[in-house]
Amino acid sequence: MSDRPRVGRLQDLKFKRIPRNEVSSEAAGSSSSVGPNRRRISRRTPVESDDNDFGPGLRDEATRRLLKRRAPRNPVPPGERVVEKQTRFSSNRVISRNDLINLSVHAEKIAKVLKKKPQPSAADWQIVRGSLYQIPFENVDQKTVHNSGAMRELIKLEDGNFEFDLPEDISLDAQMILKRWRNGDYDPHLLRGIDLNQTVVPGRGGRPAKKRARHYKLEEDYNWKRDDNVEGNHDLFVGEWWPLQICALRDGAHGDMEAGISGNNIIGAISVIVSGGALYPDLDELERVLYCGTMGVEAPINYADDPEEREHGDRIPSPNTKYLLLAFEKATKIRLFRSSKSPSPYAPAEGLRYDGLYTIRAYEILDKKNAVYRFEMIREPNQAAIRGDPEDPGCKPNRVELAQWHNIKKTLKGER
Repeated sequence: MSDRPRVGRLQDLKFKRIPRNEVSSEAAGSSSSVGPNRRRISRRTPVESDDNDFGPGLRDEATRRLLKRRAPRNPVPPGERVVEKQTRFSSNRVISRNDLINLSVHAEKIAKVLKKKPQPSAADWQIVRGSLYQIPFENVDQKTVHNSGAMRELIKLEDGNFEFDLPEDISLDAQMILKRWRNGDYDPHLLRGIDLNQTVVPGRGGRPAKKRARHYKLEEDYNWKRDDNVEGNHDLFVGEWWPLQICALRDGAHGDMEAGISGNNIIGAISVIVSGGALYPDLDELERVLYCGTMGVEAPINYADDPEEREHGDRIPSPNTKYLLLAFEKATKIRLFRSSKSPSPYAPAEGLRYDGLYTIRAYEILDKKNAVYRFEMIREPNQAAIRGDPEDPGCKPNRVELAQWHNIKKTLKGER
């Protein structure tokens, strides 16, 4: 009779939390009085750790990660910009035998035309142009360039030691290709050295995203980035073309990814882009350009009065306009680019084209209140002809460059 109350008390212990490998003193005392023929009754409950974010008693790292992946993600607040995809256009290329064959075919075509007597015809020069248009987009490396004979033929076009007259645009195109090859840059992609971040703006109220934005930036580890803070041609050739302004920044042609004026406080403006102007249009006469500076800025409180009479509230020239004024004083030779955004009849079909060096000869104030200046820029003599006439066989950008750029835009549009 005395054993029944003890067993009842032990059964009640199953609802209590008992540490592992321990028995309550009450259970231990009661079991000690059990006779030798009776088995001691003890109940142990599993150890339970303190509750955490993943539930009680879960110590397995794999289980914790699994539950974390299954946990619902926090919804993106409306209006927050989220990076969706990053695209790098430069890649590790593999050169095949077919690439060597393709480049060798171009070299043979050029060599065959140059051997014609007494001189090649217009149709022959078109064959050379076709090869020069294709060569920059061939998949090559240093070994392929030399083994194919393409380097040898391009050097002949660069030197121009022939008994006949060599078209100027052919010589320039050959020099553009050789410049990149000599620098060790064989990547054929138009956007080499550039990363593209595509971002999405989520819709409000659970609506799907409708607006996407693209942000281009230079690769941090790109080895062929050139300094742009150099006066003069800076090893550029008339007619060089870029699909985007950031490509001109990559090659050291223009020093800003968005602004149309680039320069420093020592020699003033170094390069400008003719894109039509914002408030006052640029007037483009090919050899003579009337280029407008940017809108003036508000004068600081302690701004000293300049020699010219300035009424209270008048703006002062912007930093970019000051670059142009300093370039006028220093007679700096400025690189001039024409953009496809310009309404000028000499603008390229796409992107930007380098059209040579210009010098500021005079300027005028169009709007004194807003400090808007217009500068007369005259093209320097003894330069290659501007390659902007669509009827000219050497017009830039050429048909292959435009086709390559349109294919890239189609690919990017498909990713949207």
